[in-house]
Order: sequence, then structure tokens, then C-alpha cells
Amino acid sequence: MTLPKSDPGFQTTMSRRRCLGLVAATILPAGALTGCGDLGNTESPYWATVAAVGGLGGKAPVTRAQADALPYASILAWMDDSSQAFMVLGEIGGNGALYYYSQTRQVLVTRGPFLVQTVGLPGDLSRTHLPDDRVPDLRQLVGTEYIRHVDIQAAGLFDIEVRGRFTLVGPEEVTILERHHTLTRLSEAVTMRGMKPFTNDYWIDQSGFCWKTRQHIHDRTDALNIEIIKAAG
Repeated sequence: MTLPKSDPGFQTTMSRRRCLGLVAATILPAGALTGCGDLGNTESPYWATVAAVGGLGGKAPVTRAQADALPYASILAWMDDSSQAFMVLGEIGGNGALYYYSQTRQVLVTRGPFLVQTVGLPGDLSRTHLPDDRVPDLRQLVGTEYIRHVDIQAAGLFDIEVRGRFTLVGPEEVTILERHHTLTRLSEAVTMRGMKPFTNDYWIDQSGFCWKTRQHIHDRTDALNIEIIKAAG
């Protein structure tokens, strides 16, 4: 998948410890793993890796053997009804946020199971504030309501309350890039002010680690699917 481009003029600063460079008409953070100059340089080892295996579309643009051999953590990401994009970890933020980059310089930022920021999607998610700035254990959220706040700058929406109620769906067999997992699916019924309700889904292992998610930015966007190919750390 080539992810759709973001709204014109969107800018974002992405981490507390950052050096900024102008990339693809969007202000993006340079990668802590490769240095400021390297992330802005398409011939750097990091970007050469992303371009070599990322491709420009199609399904599963990388094999399991290729992903395992890479020095970087990685994910597959795609919108419903679009092809998969291979994305490589380029930075770890001071709060543990993980910054994944595609071959076409789009960015997904996650904290634990949650998508917290995007660059390159329609109506980009500009910011997510988690309660006490901590990532919760999804296992402890079953049967409870979890509230976080988001900004969607392109739509002029700021500090919007996201209320999610988690329920246990049950065990499921999941295959992520040729590797089999037995996971537990959790469903999150989400409400946001002025929007129709929608549902997010999370697949976790026995330790609570989330290997797969299907999340919406808001009610008017298609769901974004994320699968962890190679976990960070």
C-alpha cells in the first residue's frame, strides 16, 4: 500500500528529543537510530533499507526471512481495502513512542497498542494524550471505560475526548507474515463528541503484548490495520 497523502500544510513536531528536517512537504522528526542527516538523506543506510524492502505497493511487500534479517523493528500497515505497506522503526521517543516510516516517508506513531500520531493519512491524528501519560495494560481495561484525548489539527479539533469501553472477544488464531500466533482479541467501543460510534480491535498475547490492531482515527476514516512483524527491543 502507498498510504494516502495528508492534508496540505500539515505540520507536526513529534518528540521531546528531536532534530527537525523538512521531508516530503511535512516536518518530520529525524531518527534517533540513524541521526539527523541520515533520515533526511535518501541514500543513507536506513532509507536504503526501507526503500529496498518497502516497495511501492502490493500485498506483503517483504518476506518473513527478509524482515527477520533486518536490523530494525518493523510493521505492516494498511487501510481497509488497500494494499499493505512495510514500515520500519526509525525513532524511539523519550516517552517510549515508536516512530515507523514507510518508503514514501509517511509516519505512524504508536505507544503500546495505541496509534497516537500520523503523517500521511487523511485527517491526520496530530496528538494523543493518555491519562497520566502512561500506557495501560489492555488486560486490565476489560469491562472498564478508558478515556484519552486527541487533536486532529486538519479538522480544527483539539482536546477531543475519546471514550472507549473494552470487552473480551476471545482467543483467535492469527498469522502475521508467515508466523502463527494464538492471541486474544479485545474490542473497544469508542465514542467521540459529535461523531458516530465506532469499534477498534486489539489482539494480544498472554503477556499483554499487542501484535495486531485495527483502529480508526475518527468515525469518517477507514480503519487502519497494524501488524507487528518484528517487535522493538
